[in-house]
Amino acid sequence: MSLNLNSKLWYQRPARAFKEALPLGNGHMGAMVYGSCPGERISLNSDTLWSGVPGVKEVPVAAGQLSGVRSLIFNGKYHEAEKLMEQDMLGCWNESYMPLGTLHISYNDVADFTEYRRELDLETAVASASFQAHGSLISSEVFVSYPANVMAVRIVSPSAQRLNLTVGLESRLQCRVGENGEDGLVLYGNAPSHVEPNYVSSRNPVVYDTESPGMRFHIHLKAAVDHGKVSAKEGKITIENASEVLLLLSTANGYRGYDSPLEVNDRVLESCCRERITASEKKGYLVLKEEHIADHRSLYGRVGLQLGDEERAMLPTDERIRRFKRGERDNGLFSLLFNYGRYLLTASSREGSQPANLQGIWNEDMRPAWSSNWTTNINVEMNYWPAGVCNLSDCEAPLIDMVRELKDSGVKTAELTNHCSGFAVNHNVDIWRQTAPVSGLAKYAYWPMAGVWLCANLYEHYRFTRDSEYLIETCYPVMKGAALFCLDWLVEGEDGKLHTCPSTSPENSFFDSEGRPCSVSYSSTMDMALIKELFGNIIEANERFHMDDGFAAVLAQKLPLLPGFKIGRYGQLQEWIEDFREVDAGHRHFAPVVAFHPFALINQKDTPGLVQAVKRLIDRRLENSSGHIGWNCAWLIGIFARLRESGKAYDYCRQFITHAMYDNLFGLHPPLGETEGELEVFQIDGNLGAVAGIAEMLLQSHLNEILLLPALPEEWDKGSVTGLKARGGFEVNIEWSSGKLVLAKIKPVETGRVKVRYGETSIEFDAEAGIWYEVAGNRDSLITGFKIS
Repeated sequence: MSLNLNSKLWYQRPARAFKEALPLGNGHMGAMVYGSCPGERISLNSDTLWSGVPGVKEVPVAAGQLSGVRSLIFNGKYHEAEKLMEQDMLGCWNESYMPLGTLHISYNDVADFTEYRRELDLETAVASASFQAHGSLISSEVFVSYPANVMAVRIVSPSAQRLNLTVGLESRLQCRVGENGEDGLVLYGNAPSHVEPNYVSSRNPVVYDTESPGMRFHIHLKAAVDHGKVSAKEGKITIENASEVLLLLSTANGYRGYDSPLEVNDRVLESCCRERITASEKKGYLVLKEEHIADHRSLYGRVGLQLGDEERAMLPTDERIRRFKRGERDNGLFSLLFNYGRYLLTASSREGSQPANLQGIWNEDMRPAWSSNWTTNINVEMNYWPAGVCNLSDCEAPLIDMVRELKDSGVKTAELTNHCSGFAVNHNVDIWRQTAPVSGLAKYAYWPMAGVWLCANLYEHYRFTRDSEYLIETCYPVMKGAALFCLDWLVEGEDGKLHTCPSTSPENSFFDSEGRPCSVSYSSTMDMALIKELFGNIIEANERFHMDDGFAAVLAQKLPLLPGFKIGRYGQLQEWIEDFREVDAGHRHFAPVVAFHPFALINQKDTPGLVQAVKRLIDRRLENSSGHIGWNCAWLIGIFARLRESGKAYDYCRQFITHAMYDNLFGLHPPLGETEGELEVFQIDGNLGAVAGIAEMLLQSHLNEILLLPALPEEWDKGSVTGLKARGGFEVNIEWSSGKLVLAKIKPVETGRVKVRYGETSIEFDAEAGIWYEVAGNRDSLITGFKIS
């Protein structure tokens, strides 16, 4: 039986909706392939096609306003402070990520079809479909190439020259379609000047302003045939009596940077698309596909997970899910989920592209859920949790680039709204790098700590890669900018401690002394965790490289002045500075837990009492929770893995599949019930968080040691994983049987001391960079590691 069977999604009927279609992408261009018959539909996206124009409006906050709010808060008048903030200290809504268009392919002489199959091969990043019609096999392949930056569609009917197709382009945005020679089409379009978020009531939510027009964009399509003829007329391509059809599609738009004017010359966009298509034509389909697969495998192929039950892969994916929901065993489905998440990250985040947003790179809606933006109070950070451990640090390049841009754009926000140096970023970011608070409610809009949290992602990149040049030249300046903001933002309280004020715990609320819902106080637990992590990382970096020892000394003096973590009346880790009564005891966010996961400020070794408080907080959340949300279900996998509660980690892996996933394995975010007309939607953070959680069950490295199989569930009694990364730059392969470690192989990127733990035992040995070492298991103990290559 092939070891790679759990790298395919396949189905016996076409997709009927977005949540059943199959995603392709190269970071820049996204495609959702429906496999429809007799009319194929492929919806398209471009990572930089957004509503709006360059230039973000800042709403200045007077120093007197800020000091007045602080005075109210420190005097316990949280409700009054919150109302003033919502009146005077919030800003404008984000712009929205736009759908690009749709490619339609009609099989003109196909009415009935049989033996239908469509699939997505995760190992090749190729979507395919096949069926029998009028006595002939018709098959298609689609991929989006990163090296060529084009989408290729190949349709073949080798047994007869019976491919009669009509091909067209459309877009929900303002556009027109024209012919490009005898074998091509061009769609010329404009994005809106502004789109109101989907949760905002508006009579005119989509605005096209002729005085400030939105982004121009092009879609170019070229057709080539074997044994047939092709013609373009009246905005359509007609193909007659062909045995093979090749469609090449490229797109370009006017985005030239968040702070640069839009490109408005259609000839520039036309030239960009034409050059890509011409270069791809010269290579030919087979070379184009070969280069695409080689590029994709250079990332996806680094890691492999085997959990058994490979024979289940012989069933259609939707049937596997249905059987799993009925209680049938299918460990291979966990492998497929893990592989799919890694695939989604490689498809939506590549060097030179934008980072993966709330929907990765795939959106068909004019007013997508939460504007399909980068939500920075958990979601974008979670998107990149699997990057380091799953050996995909290359895919973090777009996030790193965005945070560097936010550092620059956030200087004005820190100055005008917070009266601080450094830079500040609030909870919503768009393509124009808005860093100021959005409009709405303080409980989500006012949260200037996003830059601080994003710095943790940047430092994790260093921890996994040990790239010292990156740390010194790229990461450290951003961390210092965030730390400068924190130093100015912190104010001394009557207790002599340094506090953030105002402060919110993302999207959560408490009751004040008069029983009124409030979200604003000071020094939320999450604020303190983020600042402690940032200061600690800067101090650690300077201990190794000494690039800014004086600044590190300042932070070391400030750290003890930050409030400590507190335990509340229920034995739970407190969320706020006071042990307030929560408005929603089952709230979806686990904000205080960041100190424990993904950080390690709270851990079993140094703070076991606080670990129990974390567990109690999570238990209370779950006791009062009313539903499943993809991303917080995924976070629970990681949290319980970190707690080394393998059974509960497995339960939430299972619940993700049974309650928080569509048939195409997209993560599901249900309606929150907070605004009218909410619908369930796809969010990619659930998929990517689940990948990180599964990896956390198999390998942990947050305490300066390599911890093998820390939360291996009894259901995964036999298996192996290859290519994972541990902090410190170690590559790790693990094999186990009967629930026990058999063998681990470890390769360091740096020469030095290695500590490996399994269960309650550990070993240490010196290791050379680039050399593999074996650590063998013997029941619950380890045998000393030894060099093998």
